[in-house]
Amino acid sequence: MIVVVAMTGCSAERNTPSGYQGVIEHDDRHLGFRVGGQLREIRFERGDFIDEGALIAVLDVTAELPVLLAREADLARARAKAALVYAGPRVEEVRSTMAELDGARAVLRESRANLDRNRNLPEQAATARSRISELEAAYAQSKAQVRMLQERLKQLREGARPEELAASDAEVSAAEAAVDAEKERLALYALHASERVTVLDVPVRIGEVVAAGATVVTVADTKHPYVDVFVPQQKLSGLAVGLPARIRVDAEGESFDGEIEHIAPTTEFTPRFLFSPTERSNLVVRVRVRISDPDERLHAGVPAFATFASKGE
Repeated sequence: MIVVVAMTGCSAERNTPSGYQGVIEHDDRHLGFRVGGQLREIRFERGDFIDEGALIAVLDVTAELPVLLAREADLARARAKAALVYAGPRVEEVRSTMAELDGARAVLRESRANLDRNRNLPEQAATARSRISELEAAYAQSKAQVRMLQERLKQLREGARPEELAASDAEVSAAEAAVDAEKERLALYALHASERVTVLDVPVRIGEVVAAGATVVTVADTKHPYVDVFVPQQKLSGLAVGLPARIRVDAEGESFDGEIEHIAPTTEFTPRFLFSPTERSNLVVRVRVRISDPDERLHAGVPAFATFASKGE
């Protein structure tokens, strides 16, 4: 019985492919929203391919739209106000002010004439002094009214001052910034793919309330998996990032192209899942090999064996 087990073990050793051992893995990415909300739509299922830029999922924005509408109304109001400032006064406003000024000047002339007549009355008249005081007050009031209307007419003819134009422009800019900020915030309610990936899992369903940062879909670039192989420290000579590699798995008759992507800076003990018990006590270095698998034939978790070309090849 012992002999049979030993022979079986030897046969397994002979059938093990040559090369450094590891396991095929994908760079899993857990995608989610930067804001929380109720999931309204999700367009992909497990196993689907997602093109770069494609819309993956959408949160309900019903409660958020009134805020954007209010910001847009503020912008429309600011633009209308600025248009009035830049347009300047209407002809009717200028004519109306000129008519008021003519009337005020007529009142001023009459006030002046009344004041002059009463100043010439005899001093012994009982009512002369009080009457002159009233007429002087009326004359001063008429004079002030004329000056006020003259200043208003001058402003209408000159148009808006630079400070008024700058203030109206600033109001429009502030309203535009508020609208843009609200649109950017609402854009966070849509989840897009940043690259071409494959859906590995969809842990949520439509109608669920998801928290900010919670996983909505798990994706990976299945055309470029990787394998971490463990090279004994005494065999590191000649290995460098970018060096070509060949990857073999049991299920495929052909090998896959790859290249060294990373070499760990420290050593570690041989992982337990390697197939040669005699090497488990050795110090090894983790070497990551990125694999080209355009037909997506490799599966995560499959044992793989890597061999490396020498630098001169």
